[in-house]
Amino acid sequence: MPDIKKILFPTDFSELANHALPYAIKMAQVFDAELIMLHAITLHEHDPNNPEHTFPSLESYCSEVVTAANNGLELCIENLGDRGVRIKKAVLQGISPHAVILEFMRDEADISMVVMSTHGRSGLSHVLLGSVTESVIRYAGCPVLVVKNPEHEFIDAGTGEIHLKKILFPIDFSENSIKPLKFVKFIAEMHGSEVSVFHAVDVEIPPVYYTAGVDSALELDSGLEDRVVSMMEEMVGDGLSGVDVRYVMSEGRVADKIREYAADNEIDLLIIGSEGEQGVGEMLLGSTTARVIQKAVCPVMVV
Repeated sequence: MPDIKKILFPTDFSELANHALPYAIKMAQVFDAELIMLHAITLHEHDPNNPEHTFPSLESYCSEVVTAANNGLELCIENLGDRGVRIKKAVLQGISPHAVILEFMRDEADISMVVMSTHGRSGLSHVLLGSVTESVIRYAGCPVLVVKNPEHEFIDAGTGEIHLKKILFPIDFSENSIKPLKFVKFIAEMHGSEVSVFHAVDVEIPPVYYTAGVDSALELDSGLEDRVVSMMEEMVGDGLSGVDVRYVMSEGRVADKIREYAADNEIDLLIIGSEGEQGVGEMLLGSTTARVIQKAVCPVMVV
């Protein structure tokens, strides 16, 4: 069982941001971990380039927003009721949401997972629309569960029950892409999930073949799929022994093919490595991260 001691849940109290809260609660229950609810205060609400701009009183402004943030966290905790989860609240100020989140993670020992939404207001307004989630994924050093609304859910918001029957695990044959293997096995064994190990081959066909009607690498290399599947089986080895596993190769752009497969097969959770050399790794470097998670039709766990 992964050693998950503390789970961090950043929120700005919006309905969209708090859509991730049932997932944070459930992860805390599953791992018997402490849940830390964090609100990031950033002082960039006023535009100094606006001719009518006036700076507010910093002291009164900070006092008001801190009080409001604490009240917001208390209300969240009260609304949760007794879920048998240890909950801690934190309100911090900083120059940007991701800076606050990452600094808090450096200062707070044993944070082992982050659960966050892809949308929100104010403090987390740029989650998955800019650099916040991407920065957290890149520098957190622990699994990050990213959810959004609407999407295919694996937790029933009303009952809290988990329905996690299908997991998608894309790999690109780099060591980093296989890093989540133990985590995938743990989750799959706990819930009796089927795991689809997935690789997308994105090969540009030379234009000279177009006139002959060839538009697929499989038409040029009939043994490609068998070799790719064999490579996946070899790389996974016995890492998923005892789990119902299927190996899938697809052809095309990685992000599009992941979304397509997840939608067609009603995938409940997508688990991917945080870095790589190509394919999955490329999608997790730079702005492609946002496109992949925005396209995802289910929650995404980045390990």
